Amino acid sequence: MQSANTKILPERQRLILKEIVDRYIRLREPVSSRMILEDYGLGVSSATVRNDMNDLEAEGYIEKPYSSSGRIPTKQGYQFFVEWLLDLSELTREQRLEIVEMDETRCLDVGETIRQTAFLLGNITGCASFVIPPRPDETKLDRVILLRMDAQLAFLLILSDIGIVEHGLVPLDDDLGSDEIDRIMQLINENLHGVVLSEVRALPDIDEPEGWYERPVRQAILVLQRLLQRRLQRPVHFDGLLNLTDALQQADPDRAMTDFASFSRAVRDEAGFIEAVAEARVDRSGLVASIGDFPLPGMEEFSVITCDYRPHSGVLGVVGPLWMDYGRALSTASYVANRLEGLLVASGGRPAGGARE
Repeated sequence: MQSANTKILPERQRLILKEIVDRYIRLREPVSSRMILEDYGLGVSSATVRNDMNDLEAEGYIEKPYSSSGRIPTKQGYQFFVEWLLDLSELTREQRLEIVEMDETRCLDVGETIRQTAFLLGNITGCASFVIPPRPDETKLDRVILLRMDAQLAFLLILSDIGIVEHGLVPLDDDLGSDEIDRIMQLINENLHGVVLSEVRALPDIDEPEGWYERPVRQAILVLQRLLQRRLQRPVHFDGLLNLTDALQQADPDRAMTDFASFSRAVRDEAGFIEAVAEARVDRSGLVASIGDFPLPGMEEFSVITCDYRPHSGVLGVVGPLWMDYGRALSTASYVANRLEGLLVASGGRPAGGARE
């Protein structure tokens, strides 16, 4: 991925701009021409570097916070830096999956895995993090497992093609033996295997016996539908919010609470946030960086790095101030997305059946 901006700038100006952005992210202080010359020894005069910086300022990549200072990046400058990093890190989906380390294939608890992923992402990047789960209208039911607990109570485990999605207790009106429980499980698995979760949740009213809907089966399906209700809401899992408040506080204590309140209002509507992520990523895959232009009111002073993961259109990402550590954010988001993808893909693909585990 290489933008027109990346191609237009002369090589020396590209180098100067990268150094200004990188140094400002690390040190949070304006960058002067003297600092550039000391670091790179470009073999040109300080006047030449100043002229290049003047050109970069005229093009909107850098600016002076006050008249006698060095320069700091603008949103356009950050965007250039991120596009350069993306060029360096661009890998095919197959190549990126090679870094996923899998010791063994196991059936994951999808919800817990997503919560742990959000925590890991925020902890490594030092930013706020989020994980949007796979789409329930694409996730398919693999099978259910019913375990008899006592005379009128069974434990129901719902497995999809990416792992365990929900579990809970099923009240049974009748005293059912283990053989009858196994038969209920077999009927459900034979009839609903491969059906997407949203369709399972939307099964028609089954109060009256019809076909394979025997009374104990109807009870199990009703509980199955109730358990899936939470999954179909597709909640966004946020973590690392304290990281974001700390970063804002260090940068500008006077504005920290105002900026964080703006962020909090923006992401409060989870459905609206998911729609904004989809809009920012329209017709794009892999890593996508929104530098101050994330399509959600209140996010103008933040950068949002997102990366999709398979299967079923999941997305994760980090949110930080404009001067966030883009190198760490991009590489971490890419790695964690690949890791989560590998776990979910490996957890799926199990055969349907009625045997208890």
